[in-house]
Amino acid sequence: MPLADGAPLRSMSSVTQPTTANAPIADGDLTFAGGKPASVPARLAWTFFEFAGGPYFVVLQIFVFASYFAGVVVIGDPVKGQAYWGYTGGIAGLLIALCSPVIGAIADKYGPRKPGVVLFTLMAVPFMTALWFVGPGDNLLASICIIYASLFFELAYIFHNAMLPAIAPANRVGILSAGGYAMSYAGAMVAFAVWFALPSFGLGGGAEDGFAQERGAGPLAALFAVVFVLPLLLLTPDTPRTGMSLKACIQAGFTSLFGTLRKVGAYRNIVLFLVARMIYYDGLTAVFAFVGIYAATEFGWVSEVAIYGLLIIVTAALSAVVGGIIDDRIGSKTTIMVSLVIFSVCLALNLGTDPHRLWYFIALSPTDAAAQLPIVGGLLAPIGFDLLPEQVFVVIGIIGGLFIGPALSSSRTLMARLAPPNQVAEFFGLYNLTGRATAFLAPLTIGVITQTTNDQRAGLGVIFVFIAIGFVLLSFVKEPRRPAR
Repeated sequence: MPLADGAPLRSMSSVTQPTTANAPIADGDLTFAGGKPASVPARLAWTFFEFAGGPYFVVLQIFVFASYFAGVVVIGDPVKGQAYWGYTGGIAGLLIALCSPVIGAIADKYGPRKPGVVLFTLMAVPFMTALWFVGPGDNLLASICIIYASLFFELAYIFHNAMLPAIAPANRVGILSAGGYAMSYAGAMVAFAVWFALPSFGLGGGAEDGFAQERGAGPLAALFAVVFVLPLLLLTPDTPRTGMSLKACIQAGFTSLFGTLRKVGAYRNIVLFLVARMIYYDGLTAVFAFVGIYAATEFGWVSEVAIYGLLIIVTAALSAVVGGIIDDRIGSKTTIMVSLVIFSVCLALNLGTDPHRLWYFIALSPTDAAAQLPIVGGLLAPIGFDLLPEQVFVVIGIIGGLFIGPALSSSRTLMARLAPPNQVAEFFGLYNLTGRATAFLAPLTIGVITQTTNDQRAGLGVIFVFIAIGFVLLSFVKEPRRPAR
């Protein structure tokens, strides 16, 4: 039975995942498609697109604008603000889920990936920039900008991710994927440094300055997106054109996508992974979307939220690189599962920490709360975390942050190892779909439970359900054997 592009239908065990002793193992010096890898500078240039996107996903959506939205834009009630932020993320996730697989299937038929990266990045930029005009009470404008910036930027990442299996040696795809995530965090770190410096340019934070520093996160993210996509465009090789017209690509893309969905049984191992990743990734992204809001509400943090975010991404950047090395040695699946367990434990401990108690059961008197953690307390107090529960929250958050990078980068690596070489973008479109198919569910559920119970902690409890279900499903996924080193 032929595929849409005429290639014979094969199970994934014979396409890219040699799971038996007789199955061929790709030469580690070649890509998964059997081609010559890109040069080291070209691969490094590929990671710069993630440097470009880090400020939007980390600085703006997690630690700066999310808190500004919940605490200022939605006037009067941070609990309602968390709920509205959940609804906004839910709508964005639904649109991304609907568009991603179609865009990915079309991309495979067209060939080159760079045009899609550029097109959708440029479509996202105006909406990032427009966040500058969002003030108190501008709920609708803020939501529209976040929804469409998220949609277009996520579509750009389909094309970027689809380049990975074609440019990396088969036995180095893990470290390159991890390097991309590390660059994302590095871009966020640099953007944070610039963001902290905005008051020196007259863009201070707070109501007296019109919240200029907070609003400036949008144009700052747009600037990074435009500037740091250039290395990829100039240095990274691209897939050649197939010669098909755009209209023919659209028709063939739909045909291929529907054909793949009809023959889903032939890809059951990939489907199992995609479903597992869909669920645990939803839990992880919900943490990112709400942790800044939660910390700001519990501890009264303002600029401290950004400092906390900076500490987390520094550790995540370092651990992403280490995780990539480990991934190439022990496998993506094991790396993901260990990361999910430790990350969940750290999150649970932090949700049980507030100004008056540690880890749910340890009550703190005012004298206890004013104490300092040994060794690290003296380092944290000068940067705004001068109470014991704040310091515990930060330290546990940093430990959890060590496992964010590996969980995310190894998920992409496993997808690159599983995807058929001639359908990479299509499967990354499905990867994006399954990363977003329920992405509206967790934020919406958190929003509903938060608003119903008037309790942020209760709302965030949803996260553990998603991570646990995803973990169990992932345990049944069969990972391809790694190429000989």
